[in-house]
Amino acid sequence: MQIVLGNKKTQIDKDQLTGLTKCYDSTVIDLGAGDGKYVYKSALDNPNNFYIAVDPSEKQLAIHAKKAARKRLPNVIFCLSSLENLPPELVDIADKVHINLPWGTLLKSVVLPSRESVAALSSIIVKGGKLEIIFGFDEKLEPSETERLELPEITLEYIQTEMVPVYTRYGFSLLSLQEIKKDELRSMKTTWSKRLSFGNMRRTYKLVVEKY
Repeated sequence: MQIVLGNKKTQIDKDQLTGLTKCYDSTVIDLGAGDGKYVYKSALDNPNNFYIAVDPSEKQLAIHAKKAARKRLPNVIFCLSSLENLPPELVDIADKVHINLPWGTLLKSVVLPSRESVAALSSIIVKGGKLEIIFGFDEKLEPSETERLELPEITLEYIQTEMVPVYTRYGFSLLSLQEIKKDELRSMKTTWSKRLSFGNMRRTYKLVVEKY
């Protein structure tokens, strides 16, 4: 798979990735990682875990890939990919997958889950591993994007009756579902969560499921 390493790109295979992760307590993937701030901060705070940022934008990933290279962080890598095109090296590797405040096609895949998108998520998680999704949008604040993606109104009832059954049908069991507040957004380690926590508040939800 292709990774961003400081100012350059390189390739690593499954054996190399396994060699990187095997000495750590758990492997955590941040899917739709953007600038990679979440995994960079998490790798600094939790040296016993290995973190993988996954995003299709090389320019975005490079922001914190460069910082990680300067600090010579051994427990984080930045992978150029997306949910639609996950590399086979990531299959059955993650103890936990985070999707933090997705946008665009990733948000649509989360909110309108299909058999294919849920199967792709399941493929990178070990049995008993967890998928945590924090998401939200406001059709009044983002009307053009909502219309473009054909997104429904998001409520707890919609998540419970329309989203959760798809996840449970294709490999996951529900652990928790809740609406989260601004102070919880501020405690997250992402660039986007910090911006949202000081702006107009969208209803934001956290869904946690476990692979069975």
